[in-house]
Amino acid sequence: MTKVCRDVQFARPGTLSVVEPSEADPAAGGDPVVPLRRTVYVTSNLDEAHDAMRRTYFDFDARVPSRRSRPFTYDVRTVESGVLGLDRMRYSTTMDLTTEPVGYVHVTYVLGGRLTIRAAGEQLQLTAGDLVLVPPGQPFQGRLSDFDVRILRLPLSAVTQAAAARWGTAPADFAFRGMAPISAPLARYWRETLTYLHRVALNPEAALPSPTAHSAMIELAAAATIATFPSAATTAVYLPGPGDAGPGTIRRAVAYLEEHAAEPVTLADVATAARTGPRGLQAAFRRHLDTTPMAHLRRIRLARAHRDLLAADPAHGATVGAIARQWGFSHLGRFAAAYRDSYGTSPAETLRTR
Repeated sequence: MTKVCRDVQFARPGTLSVVEPSEADPAAGGDPVVPLRRTVYVTSNLDEAHDAMRRTYFDFDARVPSRRSRPFTYDVRTVESGVLGLDRMRYSTTMDLTTEPVGYVHVTYVLGGRLTIRAAGEQLQLTAGDLVLVPPGQPFQGRLSDFDVRILRLPLSAVTQAAAARWGTAPADFAFRGMAPISAPLARYWRETLTYLHRVALNPEAALPSPTAHSAMIELAAAATIATFPSAATTAVYLPGPGDAGPGTIRRAVAYLEEHAAEPVTLADVATAARTGPRGLQAAFRRHLDTTPMAHLRRIRLARAHRDLLAADPAHGATVGAIARQWGFSHLGRFAAAYRDSYGTSPAETLRTR
């Protein structure tokens, strides 16, 4: 097989590899950039194709049930930008495979062919338009037939960082809980996101990304994946569990807030007491009380401060500041503004006119 492309050298037989420079030319006044590594690999040798797949993705055992008279072709076009990997792969026969645990986030968008994937007690039958996420740290088995796919590869650390930043999920608590998308609209959103990333990154004329643009691409890919597939960050929002949004959850949470209003309280504390997760708790408060748990806590504390201001005697040393701080209000200006909004007067006037 021979390919000709200006300014490109062949790294090995069957491979056309383009490696972009890692830095902009200082003489040209350019900004620092993140290197893009674009690779095209085409072969008609089945063993070479499997070796190339192992080098790029993960180790696996493969069996091809039958040989065809039609020539075999493996064609993969890859772009890697830092930790982000995007691939378009075509494989023109049937393969049964068993993999080692996949050490990163691997999502496949099927454009053609048929795939059966089994992992973590779940099995999916996939055809054109379907998506599948292989849970990180899990091996999988499958049968892949005449497939044409787009692939997203991300390190799990990029996904857990996005989950912590956007959903408040601690990295140690994050895990994907299924291989299929949560809903058809979210699957469509993920496909459109991946199509956009492929269009930008696989365009031969695309400019090298700046570090800021590169980070934005990773954050977009990670956030779309978290939003689309069931995980510890989003399952409570889309798949509520027993009692997540019921009155029992609210009762337990409000009782805890009432009892511990004078103490440092976190959202996780309240969720534990209510026997749900932070996202489920927030959803329940929005649905039933049109507020958030921490906003409800502030209202409780404001009411307690109002009660104490009415009962206090300034002649015996009671002050607005001391009462405000007792109930968790460290900024007296914001406390006074919230108090006036609720009671139509200032806390100082309440204390003087007891």
